Amino acid sequence: MSERKFITEFGMNMLGARHVLLQQEHLDDVNDINNPIYKDFSPHIYFICRRPRITLVPESVKFTESEVTGLFRKQVKDKYIDIPFVTKNLLETSNVSLECEYPYTEFKIRDENNDVISEGKSVLLMLSCLGYEAQEHIDLEIIYIGQSFGCDGDRSAADRLAAHSTLQNIYAQAMKNTPDQEIWLILTDFENPYLLISMDGRSENYGTTLEEDDQHINNVLSNEITARQRINFTEAALIRYFSPEYNKIYKDTFPSPAHATYSECYDLDLNSVSVELQTEKLYTRVWSKIIKPDYIHFCTFPLHSKKERIYMFDIARLGGE
Repeated sequence: MSERKFITEFGMNMLGARHVLLQQEHLDDVNDINNPIYKDFSPHIYFICRRPRITLVPESVKFTESEVTGLFRKQVKDKYIDIPFVTKNLLETSNVSLECEYPYTEFKIRDENNDVISEGKSVLLMLSCLGYEAQEHIDLEIIYIGQSFGCDGDRSAADRLAAHSTLQNIYAQAMKNTPDQEIWLILTDFENPYLLISMDGRSENYGTTLEEDDQHINNVLSNEITARQRINFTEAALIRYFSPEYNKIYKDTFPSPAHATYSECYDLDLNSVSVELQTEKLYTRVWSKIIKPDYIHFCTFPLHSKKERIYMFDIARLGGE
């Protein structure tokens, strides 16, 4: 039976801080320094996703002074599902007109002077009209996870995706195999990591002495894992967790001390690494073929096998049981 190596075991957790949801044609907007949405936004992790194509049925939309009614249409392979909506008319006037041309995935609302007062994607309008009732229709399937990290950490995911061959290949495959679905991108930056700590003073058996435990504590607290290696293990952990369709590496080989890209985690003798992904602010759940749709995903991985070392949060094994 393996034992606990240290009285004090450490794990490192990465938490997604900000997310931006967009499509390929809006990637250049991320580098617009005058846009407050993207101020201080440096995403190094990106998700290529797909969801059913959502369109607006323009002839169905009716405005009254108090409400707006109409139909959205969801395509699933060669079938179409009409989704009715009734929502409050925040414009408080019926003297407006809807502009929504084929393929009906974008809309504009104009006032009596023909000025555009609202515009956007039909799927985002659905979210605005239906709220959480729309979630089953707009869940995003993650089909590829990647990263971008320049020499000084200054190359963002948006820069890489603008000319990324994998993205272009996925678009080509999607047009061929899943024309009923749209490709969407999530760009994510992460907060500085925080340490997870597990202490167990009950057991009488450890792989190290008290002095070695103190040395381990000092070593972890006084040495910081570089930003590049943090992004590396974040990407690898997410790929292992979601196992996206178009990713090849890390699906079955993370974690491994043979991977130099996150070797600092092993150099510090960490017990585990974890990544927390929260997409509530996007009002969109994410999923994959092996992971169910949810707004919160917590993927955690011991860095050592069970034969080598007890996992720091394996409660049943603590205390020498």
